[in-house]
Amino acid sequence: MKRQYSKVIASAAGVALLLVSGSVTADGNTGWTDAGTKGGVALAFRDDPVLAVREVRATADLPFPAKQIFSVVCDLSQYQNIVPGVQEARVLGGQAPLDYEVYLRYAPRFVVVAARDVVLRVQGRSAETGAFVCQWSEVAGRIAERNGVVRMPFLRGTWTIAARDTTSSRVVYQIAANPGGRLPGWLVRRGAVNALPEVIDQVKRCLERASSRSQVDSVSCRE
Repeated sequence: MKRQYSKVIASAAGVALLLVSGSVTADGNTGWTDAGTKGGVALAFRDDPVLAVREVRATADLPFPAKQIFSVVCDLSQYQNIVPGVQEARVLGGQAPLDYEVYLRYAPRFVVVAARDVVLRVQGRSAETGAFVCQWSEVAGRIAERNGVVRMPFLRGTWTIAARDTTSSRVVYQIAANPGGRLPGWLVRRGAVNALPEVIDQVKRCLERASSRSQVDSVSCRE
Protein backbone atom coordinates (compact mmCIF):
# COMPACT_ATOMS: atom_id res chain seq x y z
CA MET A 1 0.00 0.00 0.00
CA LYS A 2 2.85 2.41 0.77
CA ARG A 3 4.25 1.83 -2.72
CA GLN A 4 0.87 2.60 -4.23
CA TYR A 5 0.65 5.87 -2.29
CA SER A 6 4.15 6.84 -3.40
CA LYS A 7 3.25 6.24 -7.05
CA VAL A 8 0.14 8.35 -6.66
CA ILE A 9 2.08 11.23 -5.14
CA ALA A 10 4.77 10.95 -7.81
CA SER A 11 2.15 11.52 -10.49
CA ALA A 12 0.37 14.20 -8.49
CA ALA A 13 3.63 16.07 -8.11
CA GLY A 14 3.97 16.05 -11.85
CA VAL A 15 0.60 17.75 -12.08
CA ALA A 16 1.12 19.94 -9.11
CA LEU A 17 3.60 18.96 -13.40
CA LEU A 18 8.21 26.37 -12.21
CA LEU A 19 11.63 31.02 -12.91
CA VAL A 20 11.72 34.85 -12.62
CA SER A 21 14.70 34.75 -10.31
CA GLY A 22 15.35 31.03 -10.84
CA SER A 23 13.14 29.57 -8.11
CA VAL A 24 9.59 28.75 -7.14
CA THR A 25 9.82 29.47 -3.43
CA ALA A 26 13.20 30.85 -2.42
CA ASP A 27 16.72 31.84 -3.49
CA GLY A 28 17.38 30.02 -6.74
CA ASN A 29 20.75 28.34 -6.22
CA THR A 30 21.08 27.48 -2.55
CA GLY A 31 20.00 24.58 -0.40
CA TRP A 32 19.59 21.97 -3.14
CA THR A 33 20.24 18.28 -2.42
CA ASP A 34 21.34 16.06 -5.29
CA ALA A 35 18.79 13.28 -5.91
CA GLY A 36 20.72 11.47 -8.60
CA THR A 37 20.19 11.08 -12.34
CA LYS A 38 17.46 9.05 -14.03
CA GLY A 39 17.20 8.57 -17.78
CA GLY A 40 19.59 11.46 -18.39
CA VAL A 41 17.59 13.79 -16.12
CA ALA A 42 19.49 15.35 -13.18
CA LEU A 43 17.25 15.57 -10.10
CA ALA A 44 17.45 17.70 -6.95
CA PHE A 45 15.21 18.81 -4.10
CA ARG A 46 15.04 21.19 -1.16
CA ASP A 47 12.52 21.86 1.60
CA ASP A 48 10.96 25.24 2.33
CA PRO A 49 10.25 25.36 6.09
CA VAL A 50 8.17 28.53 5.80
CA LEU A 51 5.76 27.20 3.18
CA ALA A 52 6.10 23.60 4.41
CA VAL A 53 6.57 22.24 0.88
CA ARG A 54 9.29 20.35 -0.98
CA GLU A 55 10.58 21.98 -4.14
CA VAL A 56 11.91 19.59 -6.78
CA ARG A 57 14.00 20.25 -9.87
CA ALA A 58 14.82 18.38 -13.06
CA THR A 59 17.53 19.42 -15.54
CA ALA A 60 17.96 17.82 -18.94
CA ASP A 61 19.32 18.46 -22.43
CA LEU A 62 16.86 17.96 -25.29
CA PRO A 63 17.69 17.84 -29.03
CA PHE A 64 15.12 20.47 -30.01
CA PRO A 65 15.09 24.26 -30.47
CA ALA A 66 14.12 26.29 -27.40
CA LYS A 67 11.09 27.88 -29.08
CA GLN A 68 9.60 24.49 -29.91
CA ILE A 69 10.02 23.26 -26.34
CA PHE A 70 8.51 26.47 -24.97
CA SER A 71 5.37 26.03 -27.09
CA VAL A 72 4.82 22.60 -25.53
CA VAL A 73 5.79 22.84 -21.85
CA CYS A 74 4.34 26.31 -21.29
CA ASP A 75 0.95 25.44 -22.77
CA LEU A 76 -0.55 23.60 -19.81
CA SER A 77 -3.74 22.91 -21.76
CA GLN A 78 -1.69 20.16 -23.45
CA TYR A 79 -0.82 18.44 -20.18
CA GLN A 80 -3.31 15.60 -20.72
CA ASN A 81 -0.77 14.37 -23.27
CA ILE A 82 2.32 15.20 -21.21
CA VAL A 83 1.70 14.66 -17.48
CA PRO A 84 0.50 11.18 -16.48
CA GLY A 85 -2.78 11.30 -14.60
CA VAL A 86 -4.06 14.62 -15.94
CA GLN A 87 -7.63 13.92 -17.07
CA GLU A 88 -8.78 17.46 -17.79
CA ALA A 89 -6.88 20.56 -18.90
CA ARG A 90 -8.72 23.59 -20.24
CA VAL A 91 -7.96 27.28 -20.64
CA LEU A 92 -10.32 29.53 -18.66
CA GLY A 93 -9.09 32.80 -20.13
CA GLY A 94 -6.15 34.50 -21.81
CA GLN A 95 -3.77 33.19 -24.45
CA ALA A 96 -1.42 30.24 -23.99
CA PRO A 97 1.52 30.13 -23.58
CA LEU A 98 1.95 33.85 -22.80
CA ASP A 99 -0.61 34.87 -20.17
CA TYR A 100 -3.62 32.75 -19.27
CA GLU A 101 -5.51 30.77 -16.62
CA VAL A 102 -5.91 27.02 -16.88
CA TYR A 103 -7.90 24.40 -14.98
CA LEU A 104 -6.23 21.02 -14.33
CA ARG A 105 -7.86 17.91 -12.86
CA TYR A 106 -5.86 14.85 -11.91
CA ALA A 107 -7.57 11.47 -11.48
CA PRO A 108 -5.34 9.00 -9.62
CA ARG A 109 -4.75 5.49 -10.84
CA PHE A 110 -5.59 4.19 -7.39
CA VAL A 111 -9.12 4.78 -6.05
CA VAL A 112 -7.82 5.06 -2.48
CA VAL A 113 -6.74 8.64 -3.27
CA ALA A 114 -9.26 11.33 -4.23
CA ALA A 115 -8.91 13.29 -7.46
CA ARG A 116 -7.18 16.69 -7.24
CA ASP A 117 -7.78 19.89 -9.18
CA VAL A 118 -6.37 23.40 -9.34
CA VAL A 119 -6.66 26.65 -11.29
CA LEU A 120 -3.32 28.18 -12.32
CA ARG A 121 -2.23 31.55 -13.65
CA VAL A 122 0.53 30.97 -16.20
CA GLN A 123 2.86 33.59 -17.66
CA GLY A 124 5.43 32.94 -20.35
CA ARG A 125 8.08 35.20 -21.85
CA SER A 126 11.50 35.47 -23.40
CA ALA A 127 14.06 36.38 -20.73
CA GLU A 128 16.85 38.96 -21.11
CA THR A 129 19.33 36.08 -21.31
CA GLY A 130 17.57 34.82 -24.43
CA ALA A 131 16.03 31.86 -22.61
CA PHE A 132 12.32 31.15 -22.67
CA VAL A 133 10.64 31.11 -19.28
CA CYS A 134 7.19 30.36 -17.95
CA GLN A 135 5.93 30.29 -14.39
CA TRP A 136 2.66 29.52 -12.71
CA SER A 137 0.89 29.65 -9.35
CA GLU A 138 -2.49 28.67 -7.96
CA VAL A 139 -5.52 30.99 -8.21
CA ALA A 140 -7.88 30.68 -5.26
CA GLY A 141 -11.64 30.96 -5.73
CA ARG A 142 -11.55 31.16 -9.52
CA ILE A 143 -14.17 28.43 -9.98
CA ALA A 144 -16.36 26.45 -7.59
CA GLU A 145 -14.96 23.29 -6.05
CA ARG A 146 -16.32 19.97 -7.35
CA ASN A 147 -17.81 17.21 -5.23
CA GLY A 148 -15.35 14.40 -4.62
CA VAL A 149 -12.36 16.41 -5.84
CA VAL A 150 -9.76 17.95 -3.51
CA ARG A 151 -8.70 21.47 -4.48
CA MET A 152 -4.92 21.78 -4.29
CA PRO A 153 -4.03 24.71 -2.01
CA PHE A 154 -0.51 25.26 -3.37
CA LEU A 155 1.03 24.57 -6.78
CA ARG A 156 3.84 26.70 -8.18
CA GLY A 157 6.38 25.96 -10.83
CA THR A 158 8.55 27.07 -13.73
CA TRP A 159 10.15 25.91 -16.93
CA THR A 160 13.33 27.57 -18.16
CA ILE A 161 14.49 26.65 -21.66
CA ALA A 162 17.92 27.88 -22.76
CA ALA A 163 19.25 27.25 -26.26
CA ARG A 164 22.57 25.41 -26.40
CA ASP A 165 22.68 25.91 -30.17
CA THR A 166 20.10 26.17 -32.96
CA THR A 167 18.94 22.55 -32.57
CA SER A 168 19.29 21.71 -28.86
CA SER A 169 18.36 23.20 -25.49
CA ARG A 170 18.78 22.76 -21.76
CA VAL A 171 15.55 22.66 -19.78
CA VAL A 172 15.09 23.23 -16.06
CA TYR A 173 11.75 22.20 -14.59
CA GLN A 174 10.96 23.18 -10.99
CA ILE A 175 7.83 22.59 -9.03
CA ALA A 176 6.52 22.83 -5.47
CA ALA A 177 3.14 21.45 -4.47
CA ASN A 178 0.83 20.79 -1.58
CA PRO A 179 -1.79 18.33 -2.88
CA GLY A 180 -4.15 19.00 0.02
CA GLY A 181 -6.34 16.45 1.76
CA ARG A 182 -4.98 14.03 4.31
CA LEU A 183 -1.98 12.57 2.53
CA PRO A 184 0.99 12.26 4.91
CA GLY A 185 3.69 14.85 4.33
CA TRP A 186 6.46 12.25 4.18
CA LEU A 187 4.73 10.53 1.26
CA VAL A 188 4.41 13.80 -0.62
CA ARG A 189 8.09 14.58 -0.10
CA ARG A 190 9.18 11.08 -1.05
CA GLY A 191 7.20 10.88 -4.27
CA ALA A 192 7.56 14.40 -5.66
CA VAL A 193 10.97 14.17 -7.32
CA ASN A 194 10.24 10.76 -8.86
CA ALA A 195 7.56 12.20 -11.17
CA LEU A 196 9.83 14.56 -13.07
CA PRO A 197 11.75 12.24 -15.44
CA GLU A 198 8.50 10.84 -16.83
CA VAL A 199 7.28 14.36 -17.62
CA ILE A 200 10.55 15.18 -19.41
CA ASP A 201 10.29 11.93 -21.37
CA GLN A 202 6.73 12.71 -22.47
CA VAL A 203 7.83 16.17 -23.64
CA LYS A 204 10.60 14.56 -25.68
CA ARG A 205 8.17 12.06 -27.23
CA CYS A 206 5.76 14.84 -28.17
CA LEU A 207 8.52 16.82 -29.85
CA GLU A 208 9.72 13.76 -31.74
CA ARG A 209 6.20 13.22 -33.11
CA ALA A 210 5.99 16.91 -34.04
CA SER A 211 9.28 16.67 -35.94
CA SER A 212 7.92 13.76 -37.96
CA ARG A 213 4.93 15.97 -38.87
CA SER A 214 7.22 18.89 -39.78
CA GLN A 215 5.79 21.18 -37.06
CA VAL A 216 8.30 23.97 -36.48
CA ASP A 217 7.62 26.78 -34.02
CA SER A 218 4.24 25.95 -32.45
CA VAL A 219 3.93 22.30 -31.48
CA SER A 220 0.73 20.43 -30.58
CA CYS A 221 0.91 17.26 -28.49
CA ARG A 222 -2.81 16.56 -28.81
CA GLU A 223 -3.62 13.22 -30.38
